[in-house]
Amino acid sequence: MPSDRREFLKVSASAGVALGFASRPGRALAHSNDAVLEALLQSHCETFLARSPEEATAANFDIGQNAHLRARLDDRSLAARERDRRAVKDALAQLRAVPVQGLSERAALDRDVALYVYETLDRLLGFYGYADLNLRPSPYVVSQMNGAYYWLPDFIGGRHPITDGADAEAYFDRLSGLAIALDQESARIRHDAAIGVVPPEFVIEKTVAQIKNLRDGPPLASALLAPAIARMQALDRRGDAERATHIFRQTIQPALSRQIEALEAVRAQAVDTAGVWHLPDGDAYYASAVQANTTTDIAPHDLHELGLEQCASLLSRIDALLKAQGMSQGTVGERIAALNADQRFKVSNDDAGREKLLELARRHVENITAKLPEAFGITAVNPIVVRRIPIAVEAGAPGAFYSEGAPGEPSVYSLNLRNPAEHLLWRLPTLTHHEAVPGHHFQYSVLAHAPSLPLFRRIVRFSAYTEGYALYAEQVAAELGIFDDDPFGRIGELQSQLFRAARIVVDTGLHHKRWTKDEAIRWMVENAGEQPLSTEREVTRYSVYPGQACSFKVGATRIVDSREAARERMGPRFDIRKFHDLILTSGPMPMAVMEKAVQQWAEA
Repeated sequence: MPSDRREFLKVSASAGVALGFASRPGRALAHSNDAVLEALLQSHCETFLARSPEEATAANFDIGQNAHLRARLDDRSLAARERDRRAVKDALAQLRAVPVQGLSERAALDRDVALYVYETLDRLLGFYGYADLNLRPSPYVVSQMNGAYYWLPDFIGGRHPITDGADAEAYFDRLSGLAIALDQESARIRHDAAIGVVPPEFVIEKTVAQIKNLRDGPPLASALLAPAIARMQALDRRGDAERATHIFRQTIQPALSRQIEALEAVRAQAVDTAGVWHLPDGDAYYASAVQANTTTDIAPHDLHELGLEQCASLLSRIDALLKAQGMSQGTVGERIAALNADQRFKVSNDDAGREKLLELARRHVENITAKLPEAFGITAVNPIVVRRIPIAVEAGAPGAFYSEGAPGEPSVYSLNLRNPAEHLLWRLPTLTHHEAVPGHHFQYSVLAHAPSLPLFRRIVRFSAYTEGYALYAEQVAAELGIFDDDPFGRIGELQSQLFRAARIVVDTGLHHKRWTKDEAIRWMVENAGEQPLSTEREVTRYSVYPGQACSFKVGATRIVDSREAARERMGPRFDIRKFHDLILTSGPMPMAVMEKAVQQWAEA
């Protein structure tokens, strides 16, 4: 994320607004209803971007007559959420009124994607919590992985464009607006608690600690201020550091304190139950979250069984590779745990070790980039930097994530280096392949070089597609021979697949089978060979983003199945380069739409 998202540009609850889709102006319309659909989706898209200034910045829409959006943040209030819900219903009715007959093949696919997005948002906004542009719901507006305090410092300080004095002034407006966003979410914490929606106590504990880190840390060293001040200094301005510090002290710090108070006030209602089944309509909420994240109709029970089957298959393959390295004693989980403890694969727990990990990650990016022409027709890789996740939020952050850069800025592959020993050298290559190349960063690089792609394919996100492709990209790296001389790296690639299959088991275990948090941690450690500390952080993540952990393996499995079906149908005509170019240049899609596109390509 994407990563968890890793991740991708986040939007507030206002992302529930009628999301629309825009094609290139002047594109020839060969079918009678294409023009009607294009005009409708163009209108929806412009409405959405006008109501989501943060996404407008990401889409470079906040220019010209829309330049005023650059000084604003999304509205995170309850009133805005209700407006968005009504807007989605209106947009859905308008879309359904466009006749399917007479649409070209491409327009029909656009309509399929739009219909899926609208119907899913309509369903998700009928629950509590929030949903972002990835159609990734969370029952909790603020958590250790969600909220204005978590996402906006990097957006305001790092991704907000600063090229002239007007941009600098817009930065200060957004900086001041952070306090408003925090208070809007604090109000929603209180509102949701009144209807019985309170984060687990262990989530509140982590969240409060992270908010305190932002509140109490040196302002000029934070992600909220430091990058922006550095860029403003290049404009030969004076007094910006003092001005930003004043806004932080006078408006943002008090708002952060109010959010801490709001969380502490509901703490008495909190329980240690990680699964959403205990929340109002919890079973229905989880089923909806699974559908949104996987873009499939698989039921939670069936998904749990699928995860168990995939784990068994991967354990068998890893067992054979471990035995080939002389490791035959104990269960596969125990032998993976032995690899985790092996000092050969650890760096020192200090800044020197952290820098070594960053440098190795950069080298892995370079190595796999050189092999791209063997499997991809389009091999463009945009600039990317490898860096540490900001210290203020790393305690609750995933092990790594990817984020697109602001216009003109490089993208970022971020590693959680709170405990460098967690990033084992036999696992690091595959993690890098997932987040950077040929995973998320390459995915977005190719998309950026597809000028004919409709705008909506650039801004809408589906976890099963984005995360599924990145997991599939790990397999592609192995197929390209990157581990031919690195048997432990190959074990790391399969263990990563095992980890994602185990995520399905644990996520459905928590939210459908009603496992406790400790049961989930124990299952993951014993069966996937994961480390207890990182597993605790992972399971806490699953508790606030139900269903999202299932999207990786479900998406990757669907891509592989589509590839092999096309290979069988096409025989010698099958070209892996063209297959990959199709998957990447088609843009984000629900899995059913992706499968339809591949089938049409194979039959052409």
